[in-house]
Amino acid sequence: MGFAKIRGKLTPRIGYPVNFGAPKDVARTSGKAVSGTIIDEVWADPDLNKSEPHTTCEASSECWGDYSFCAQLIKWDHGEASIRLAYYRRGCGEDYWEYASQTTVNADWMTFSLCPKHASTEKH
Repeated sequence: MGFAKIRGKLTPRIGYPVNFGAPKDVARTSGKAVSGTIIDEVWADPDLNKSEPHTTCEASSECWGDYSFCAQLIKWDHGEASIRLAYYRRGCGEDYWEYASQTTVNADWMTFSLCPKHASTEKH
């Protein structure tokens, strides 16, 4: 995937840097990348992060590995903050995790708070 490999257990990412490159159309018009730091996070299944890698898959011969999902609070160098929904992947039989959500959701908390409100009023 091209990102740094996290060997062994998936440890907290708090304090780690985050860099977002500008989309190509924005970069063509002088848009710049942004940098920040993860200042808080919550994991969907913290026990998975501590588990040993599995080497065989009983469920399927086409194992995709382990996926660990989280929400991370990022403080950007320009002073604003946002929440990133992310996931990390450990391939079947591998002893390392990689950041795997290159294209992900990242927004301020107010934007996220609108989702449940609108979802509950929509007719299906």
